[in-house]
Amino acid sequence: MTEYSESEFIVPALKFMRDNLRGINTTQLIHHLEDIFKPSGHDAEIIKGRNDTYFSQKVRNLKSHNTLRKSGWTIYQNKARNGIWTITPKGLKYIEELELSKDDMQSEDIIASLQNQGFSPEIINKEAKQNYKGLIIEEGSVDKRTTIQRNRSNKLREIAVIDFKRKHKGELFCTICGFNFLKIYGQLGKDFIEVHHMEPMHLKDIKGESCPIEVALKKVTLVCPNCHRMIHRVKQELLSIVDIKRELGNPCFAS
Repeated sequence: MTEYSESEFIVPALKFMRDNLRGINTTQLIHHLEDIFKPSGHDAEIIKGRNDTYFSQKVRNLKSHNTLRKSGWTIYQNKARNGIWTITPKGLKYIEELELSKDDMQSEDIIASLQNQGFSPEIINKEAKQNYKGLIIEEGSVDKRTTIQRNRSNKLREIAVIDFKRKHKGELFCTICGFNFLKIYGQLGKDFIEVHHMEPMHLKDIKGESCPIEVALKKVTLVCPNCHRMIHRVKQELLSIVDIKRELGNPCFAS
């Protein structure tokens, strides 16, 4: 059972305020966070002599510890019998920048960003283990600029790398020849790999394709640049992973 820390409430609390610009009270915030985190075990226990659980008390501590106000993200005002939380322009900008960083950066950059912003190890660890189930991946759309180019989803690459490393004890290597860039090049080669789409991108129509992340992951594999070039070596013909492995024989760099 997970015991949550106060710091883990920061981002979902700010997002809740962003979605309720007129303001929310602490009771509403507690109920919202309970719906998200579903506290159990010690967090769900009632504190002796109080009406609060350990979880709801941690949420209340966001006010008593000035966790959200000291960075200028929120304003807390006493109105009638309830105090009201409202998000500030600085808080809105913070959430926007955080969401952009999650969409655009590789996983290691996300972790570094969270560290630089002062997030706790618990949040950083949770983000690294993020469950992307239900995410929809957009692939293969055509942009008409000075030339026609295909969009590859950066998010798909990021998740494919995370998924592969989780299944292979944290290691990342070519699925054809086994070449491991980290082992050969050290930190310079960390997380260096290419994503091969087993369904040719040029076969997709101009609008591209949307599919759940679980489906999208089954349509790609991770390969080194050399093997990737060999797959596409024969014009108008996409060689399969089995074809390349057969030509290669025993991998030279088995992990």
